[in-house]
Amino acid sequence: MSMKVLLLGLGRANIAVAEYLTERGDDVYLYEDHPDRLSNRARDIVDTGQVREYTDTAYDLVVTSPGFPIDKPVIHRLADANIPIIDEVEFTFRELKNPPVIAVSGTNGKSTTVAIISTILRTAGFATFLGGNIAPGQPFSTALMHKPYEQYVLEVSSFQLMRIDTFRPHIAVLTNIATDHMNWHRDYNEYRHAKARLFMNQNADDYAVLNGEDAGVRALADATKARVFFFGQDEKGGAWANNNYHYRDEKIAPLGTSRLEGRHNMMNMLAAIAVAKILDVENKMIEKGIDSFNPLPHRLEEIGTFHGIRYINNSMCTNENAAIASLEAITGNKVVIAGGRMKGDVGDRYLEKIVEHAKACVIFGSNADYIVRFFNIKSYTMFAIAENMEDAVSKARKFADAGDTIMLNPGYASFDYFSDFLERGEAFRNAAKQD
Repeated sequence: MSMKVLLLGLGRANIAVAEYLTERGDDVYLYEDHPDRLSNRARDIVDTGQVREYTDTAYDLVVTSPGFPIDKPVIHRLADANIPIIDEVEFTFRELKNPPVIAVSGTNGKSTTVAIISTILRTAGFATFLGGNIAPGQPFSTALMHKPYEQYVLEVSSFQLMRIDTFRPHIAVLTNIATDHMNWHRDYNEYRHAKARLFMNQNADDYAVLNGEDAGVRALADATKARVFFFGQDEKGGAWANNNYHYRDEKIAPLGTSRLEGRHNMMNMLAAIAVAKILDVENKMIEKGIDSFNPLPHRLEEIGTFHGIRYINNSMCTNENAAIASLEAITGNKVVIAGGRMKGDVGDRYLEKIVEHAKACVIFGSNADYIVRFFNIKSYTMFAIAENMEDAVSKARKFADAGDTIMLNPGYASFDYFSDFLERGEAFRNAAKQD
């Protein structure tokens, strides 16, 4: 019997859901706030009549795009009608019938961690799906059109976790928890609760991989039924590091062979090593995977050195903790391009780090006035304000000398001038490569 399904949003996650449902013969409807912003692929689905326009609340199921706001009136109408409302990741998990999932969440490091895990597992010969919230990348729902995989490695966001029901990772990894997305969540407690939902359906046959250095994450060890594994520099009962990566008493690989920079990336690597050991991957395969891993675009991405100046694209850095960790990961003189749209945190700790450690700062974003006031209070004068990305890079060059680094390290969201961090990073890459 066919179902009547409403999709809330037709972004990249729900496109595959729409195609899967229509191919199956279900009646698919769409609620979309911004039809003018649909991708060409989504527009084709709408124009060919594969989905119909939202009309009422008589649906068997509602599937939301990950970032669809929880306070939209349509959500309340559907909830009042007692219609199940689930996220795309929950829908896909149900349709694949409890697949072997490795799910990674956290405020920072999610994308890099899932990418490392996937690289190690593929190196070891596992048929591995990599996807979820990672961008660029493929949503979990694209797996509905594929043959089964041995492992599904997923990045999952707090938005997605707010609307799961049966989603149960066999291995759940929480990298850290810090203030973020306060423009979406009601408060920090709701955000933290959303992250904790990663473990809510696990049982004694599953595994929880926790950052032992993060007190808020470590505290969740008592709340999960899964077997707990910690990672951290001194977590010698789990994955840890000195001059080498270790798992308990086993040496895994030398610390300095990875292309990743910064202590925060060492932590991401330790989380991935813990997952690999749970799956009994041989140490030599883990080391080979670490050595072959290439950093993701827009995450401390090396653009190149032009006229003696190094350029690093860290556009994905959209919150304070990530900005600080990334700034500290790069040595030498740094000219930082910072600013954007605030997500509930003004970012004063990051701005203080710029004052202390940056040779200069170019401010580019809707919160420029706030940053200027902060710098003036601190008597920090080595800054300029830019009108666009080309202007920002041009002004950064005036501060930089040969041997210095120009670093796009925003610390804030991109939605003031760009559609997402990907577009912002591409703009920086293009401007950096111009003479």
